[in-house]
Amino acid sequence: MKQLILPILLILSVVSCKDPGSGSHLIQDKAYRETVHSHFLARKSLAAGRDSVLFSVFEQDLSVEEKEGLEFLYAFMPLSDLAMHDGVYYLKQVRTALEARSFFSWGASVPEDVFLHFVLPYRVNNEYTDTARQVFFRELKDRIAGIPMAEAALEVNHWCHEKVIYKSTDERTSGPLTTVRTAFGRCGEESTFTVSAMRSVGIPARQVYTPRWAHTDDNHAWVEVWIDGNWHFLGACEPEPALDLAWFAEPVKRAMMTHTFVFGKYNGSEEVVETRECYARLNLLRNYTRVKSLPVKVTGPEGTPVRDARVEFGLYNYAEFYPIATQYTAENGICAVTTGYGDLMLHISHQGISASALVRADEQDTVHVRLGDASVFFPEGIYTLHPPAKQAIPPSDSLLAAQNNIRLLQEDSIRAIYIATFIDSLTGAQLAADHNLNAAEMWKYLSLSRGNWPEISSFVRGLKPEDRETGMALLGNISEKDLHDIQASTLTDHLEALKTYQPVQAIPDDDYRRYILSPRIGKEFVTGWRSYVQQVFPAVMAAEFRADPVKIREWIAANILPDTINNYYGVPLSPEGMLQLGRADEYSRNLLFVAISRSFGIPARLEPATRRPQYYKASEWHDVFFAAQSVKGSVPRGSVTFRNLSADKDFVPRYYVHYTIARYDRGRFVTLDYEYDASLLKFPATVTVDTGYYRLITGNRQSGGEVVAGISYFRVTEGETQVVDISLAAATEKSGILGKANLSATFRTLEDGEVIKLGSLTGTKGMVVALIDPSKEPTKHLMEDIRAVKTALDQWGGRVLFLVASDKMTRAFSPSVYRDLPGAALFGHDAGGEVAAAVSTVCSIDGIPQWPVVAVINTRGEISWHSEGYRIGLGDQLLKQLKEADK
Repeated sequence: MKQLILPILLILSVVSCKDPGSGSHLIQDKAYRETVHSHFLARKSLAAGRDSVLFSVFEQDLSVEEKEGLEFLYAFMPLSDLAMHDGVYYLKQVRTALEARSFFSWGASVPEDVFLHFVLPYRVNNEYTDTARQVFFRELKDRIAGIPMAEAALEVNHWCHEKVIYKSTDERTSGPLTTVRTAFGRCGEESTFTVSAMRSVGIPARQVYTPRWAHTDDNHAWVEVWIDGNWHFLGACEPEPALDLAWFAEPVKRAMMTHTFVFGKYNGSEEVVETRECYARLNLLRNYTRVKSLPVKVTGPEGTPVRDARVEFGLYNYAEFYPIATQYTAENGICAVTTGYGDLMLHISHQGISASALVRADEQDTVHVRLGDASVFFPEGIYTLHPPAKQAIPPSDSLLAAQNNIRLLQEDSIRAIYIATFIDSLTGAQLAADHNLNAAEMWKYLSLSRGNWPEISSFVRGLKPEDRETGMALLGNISEKDLHDIQASTLTDHLEALKTYQPVQAIPDDDYRRYILSPRIGKEFVTGWRSYVQQVFPAVMAAEFRADPVKIREWIAANILPDTINNYYGVPLSPEGMLQLGRADEYSRNLLFVAISRSFGIPARLEPATRRPQYYKASEWHDVFFAAQSVKGSVPRGSVTFRNLSADKDFVPRYYVHYTIARYDRGRFVTLDYEYDASLLKFPATVTVDTGYYRLITGNRQSGGEVVAGISYFRVTEGETQVVDISLAAATEKSGILGKANLSATFRTLEDGEVIKLGSLTGTKGMVVALIDPSKEPTKHLMEDIRAVKTALDQWGGRVLFLVASDKMTRAFSPSVYRDLPGAALFGHDAGGEVAAAVSTVCSIDGIPQWPVVAVINTRGEISWHSEGYRIGLGDQLLKQLKEADK
C-alpha cells in the first residue's frame, strides 16, 4: 500500500502544477493571457462610466473560452466601441466565432494567434459595427460546409457578389449589414463586408489597402485570407476563379505602400510600420511587388543624431503629399520603411523645427536630413514626380475566366431580384398622396434609401399633419448614406426633441435646417442624441448654454477627458457615449459641442475646412477652442484669393484634384479641406483662413502616371488678402501617332443590335473608343470621370464610343446606369474582340488588356494616345489629348 502512495502523490503534484483548465483556454500562452487580462482591467477602469452596461455580462455563466474571448475584445477595443454597444453584443461576437471554429473543418487548423487577431475581432476598420457575424454565419454555414478552405473562401466571395457591387459613396463607412441592404458600396465598404463574411465562417481575413496610389489619384482596398498557412489576396465582391487573381494585380505592382490594421498586440512576421498598445499597422507591400528599404537619418545643426524625430513619407496624390507611413527616429537618428521604386517627399519635424526633402525612386543610400539646414528646409519650384514603373502580370486562364463569368451573370440576377423588392415610384407617390406631401421629394428620399426604404416609409407614415414639413426637412438635411442606415425611431426622436427649444435667435430657414435641425454633424453614425442631451442637462443649465454657448465649451472641458490615444480607428463617438464615458478624442469632442448646441436651439457646425467647432451669434460664426492657450475663442484671420492663370480659358482647376493649400501648424503642413466648397468652382475665388504660413501644391498628372508638381509658399496676415495664382506646370507628354487601327473592325450596338464598322464613326473630329468591363471598379471610375467632362466633350463634337469587352457583357448591364454622358456617346458590344484587337495591336498591349482601355482615334484612323487600366482623372487627361490633336 505504501508503495502505491508515492506514485499517486507524484501524479497529483504534477496535475496541481498545471494551469487549471488549461485544455479549455482560448489563449493557451499563459504570459499572453496575463497581458490580455492586464489590458482588460485597464480598459474596465477607463470605461467606468458604462461599467454596468459593458461588464455585467461577466456575471453570466461563461466558459473559460468565452471569458477569455470577451477579455481579449475589451482589452483592445477602441474608445468608440466602449461607447457604442453593450456586453451582450460582445458576448455574441465571441460565441458565434467559437461556434464557427467548431462547425467548420478548418477551424482546428487555424493557429491561436491567427484566430485571435483575424477571426475573433468584430471590427475590420472604421465601419459602424452591427450583428453581421450572426446573420452571415447563419446564411453561409450550410452553403460552404464540407468543402476545402480555399474553395470556401472563393464561394464566400461569390456570395458577397450576389449581395453587393461597387459604387462610389462618401467617406463614412457603412456597417456590413447596411452595405448588404443597400446592395452597393465603395471599395472600403466592399472589403469590410467581405472580411466580415469570411470571419463569420472562421476564415481568417484582413482588409488590405494602399493608402494612396502612386500612378494615379485615390486609393483602393481589398481582402487577404489565410488559407492553410499562407495569406492570399482577392477582390472584395469581385469573384475570380482562383485566389491571387484580381483586376488590381497590375496596379498594385506600382504601389508604394500597402497597409492592414491588426486588432490587439500582434507578434507576426510582417513589417510593422506603426505599433501601439491596442493595435498594429502592418506593411504588406513585399507580398505584391518589388520593394526596397528607405532609411532616413535625421541630425541636428551640429550633425548630432536626433531621436524621436517624426518622419512622414509623403506620396503625391490629389494635389497633396499624403503620408503613406509615419516613423520616428531611433537613438541613432535613423528610421526606415519598406517601399516601392517611386518618388516621395519626406517631411521631418522635431520640437517645432522641420524640413522637407524630395527622395527619388532610385535613391538607395540612407537619406540624410539635417534639421535647421536652410538648403533642405522646404523645397519649392517645379518637380516631375515618378511612380514605380509598370510591370507585366501573367495572363489568367481564359477557360476558367469564361466559366467564372457565367457565375457572375447568375449572381447579378440574384442581386437584381433583391433590388426589385425596393419600393417602386407608384407606391411612393401613393405614400406622398396619403400624407399630402410632394411626390417628387418623397420619391427622392425613398429611392435613395435603397433597402432601408421601410424605415423611411415608417417615419413618414408616423408624421402628424403639423409635423410633416419639419419631418421632410429632416430627411432633406441628412446625407444619402444616412438614408441607407438611419432608423425611423432616430428620426422621430430628433423631430420630437426639436419642439423643446426654439432657436435662440432669428435665422434664415436654410441655416436653421442645416445648423439646428440637422442630426448630421460630421462623419459620425447618426443616433438619437438630441433627446438624450436634453435629459442630461437640467433646464437651468440649458438656459445658461443658450445665453452664452461658451458655457458649453467650459462644461465639456471640465467633464469630458480628452483622449488622444484610445480611439485609434478614428470612429467618432456618439454624443450619448461621450456623456456616459466622460472622455473623447478631439474630433468626437468637437462633435459633442455641436450636438449640445443644436439640442438647445443654438446654431452650430464644424467649420468645413478646419473641422473646428463653431456657434453662430450676432450674425457671425465664432470659433470654439479647447486648448488652454486658445480659450479666448478667436484667432487672427485673413483671406486668400485664388486666380486661375491657366492658358486654357475653359479649364477650371479643382481643389483636391489640381491644387491644395496647407497651413503650417506645430511642425507639419495640414491641408485645408475645400473639396466640396462650390465657391471655388468660379474664379477668382476667396476663402477666409487663419493667419500663418501656407504651402500651395499644384499637380498636372500625365498619362504615364507621372506628375508635374508645383510647390510654393505664402504667408497670410491679419485682415489682409493674399492673392494666390493657380497655374499648372506645363506637361511634357510624348506625342505622335502610335499607328493606324483596323477601321474594318466591327461591333454590335446595344440599342438595336446593328453591326457597325469602326471606321464609319470617325466623322470630322475623330473618336474616343473606350473598351470597358462594366462590372469592375476601374470602369466605374472612368464613367464618373467622363461625366465630369461632359460639357467639354460635347463642345469637342466627336463620337465617344463605349464598347463592352468581348467576354464582359452581362444580362444585367444597361447603359442607362450611366447618366449625364456626352450627347454623342454610343454603347456597343465588342463580341468578337475585333475592336480590342485593333487597338491592342497598335498600342502594343500584350496578352489580355487591363480594362478599361481608352484610345483617341483621328479621322484617318490613327491612334494618337491610349490609356490602359485603372486611373483616376482620365477625363482631364483625355481632354488634353483631344486639344493637342485639334492643334
